[in-house]
Amino acid sequence: MTANSIYATLGLSRNPFPPTPDAGSYFFTPRLEEDFAEIVHCIEARKGFVLLTGEVGLGKSTLVRRLLDTLSGKNCHSALILNTFLQDSALLSAIQSDFGLPPSDSVEQGLARLTEFLIARHQAGEISLLVIDDAQNLSVESLELVRLLCNLETGQEKLLQILLVGQPELEETLATPELRQLKSRIIKHARLSGLQKDEVTRYFDFRVNAAGAEGRLSIEPAAADVLHRATQGNLRRIHLVLDRCLYGLASTRASVVTESLVQRAVADLPALGDEAAAIAKVTGGTRGRKAWVLAGLLAGTTATVALASWGLATQPSEHVASAAAVVAAPTPEVVRPTVSGAASAVPPNGSSAAAVVAAAPAPKLQPSAGVSGREACESQLKAAAAADEVVHVYRLPDGMGDTLKPSTRLCRFNVDKESWVAWLGRNNTRNIEAAEQVTRKVQAKLKSMGLLDKREPDDGFFGSKTGEAFARFQLQQGLPPTGKPDELTFLILEHQDASPR
Repeated sequence: MTANSIYATLGLSRNPFPPTPDAGSYFFTPRLEEDFAEIVHCIEARKGFVLLTGEVGLGKSTLVRRLLDTLSGKNCHSALILNTFLQDSALLSAIQSDFGLPPSDSVEQGLARLTEFLIARHQAGEISLLVIDDAQNLSVESLELVRLLCNLETGQEKLLQILLVGQPELEETLATPELRQLKSRIIKHARLSGLQKDEVTRYFDFRVNAAGAEGRLSIEPAAADVLHRATQGNLRRIHLVLDRCLYGLASTRASVVTESLVQRAVADLPALGDEAAAIAKVTGGTRGRKAWVLAGLLAGTTATVALASWGLATQPSEHVASAAAVVAAPTPEVVRPTVSGAASAVPPNGSSAAAVVAAAPAPKLQPSAGVSGREACESQLKAAAAADEVVHVYRLPDGMGDTLKPSTRLCRFNVDKESWVAWLGRNNTRNIEAAEQVTRKVQAKLKSMGLLDKREPDDGFFGSKTGEAFARFQLQQGLPPTGKPDELTFLILEHQDASPR
């Protein structure tokens, strides 16, 4: 399973948690938004010298890129220095080069040439901005050169706006007596911090939706808590963990990042150090990289089992990394849907194990004329249910009601002009062989409807091609095109004629 196919399986157009800065989808916390606005104001008002510091992985480089994008349309000409191992005259030459100036034979000549350039830009109404990233690597002599550049000014405005970006060690360097003049010129000092505990879920939602999830992916509150505890809100660490979690979601064709999934991802990332060890201790040890590789290889098999399982397809569950673990999972506790409020079928003990009843959130139910009410519908199904069967409830897309014909095992009812369906389904997970048989039938049905290439084998393996055809069927029926084998899609597919509607 390639990285691109993993993101496509989840309905994403790209990786929402990349290892490199992604300024295009920038998440602002209230404090960060305030700091960002002040930095932009200091630069536009030509106030001179701004300092940005933060620990590794907090998004300093990403903020810089967002800043340059913001200023690009505001008549701002910038120079970005990334190689701060250049010192003294070499640093000045790099600054000149990034501004498009030829190199100079000496520091004095370089300063004179740069001054002429800055005066010309100022007279043209342009802002000249110098950004030095990883500035903690600069020597005292190089920082003194920065001070000289900061002295270039007109009567009221600085000719060169300077943004120094670095780790906290930069603050310690600037606090030395030799650099007190430079420190006194700092107009704004922004210190980046990690996400707060209550911001982790919002950050997850923002990133995955910006990558095309459109609300299809979510993270459990308990999982967000574990993620924050393990990463301390550090964005780079959060990306490492959640990118690993995406592999777990793709392997099971799930849509909810669970607490156990985050725990396994953290335990498998030695870069998290002591926090990873603490999480691993809580979970009883690490599973190792082989488990994650196996999860990817068995993605199709796991999806096949999910298709055949009436209890695990539509509710958040403690997803496991191998098909064998799915088959061996204990039968989930049956919870009947409630009459009002959120019908999300959560076991009484509050655990995140999958509940068998699949019910979308619904308002208080009122029976409509001509269609049985919910109570009558459920009573009918309970009377016909075998020992290992339970009632499933789901709201139908508009116009879908006439497709499903009522029977002793299926009935429909209305809720405020919305059509709902209830049916009897199995209460246990079928084994691999049975699951493969079910998938073969699905593949044959999709082929007969022209949604799956007839040249594709009926191999009982719910791979990417079958998933794509499944998504096309869902789109035709007005369902979210997830490509995942959920309860309602499976039911509608079973009741479809050979030709697509």
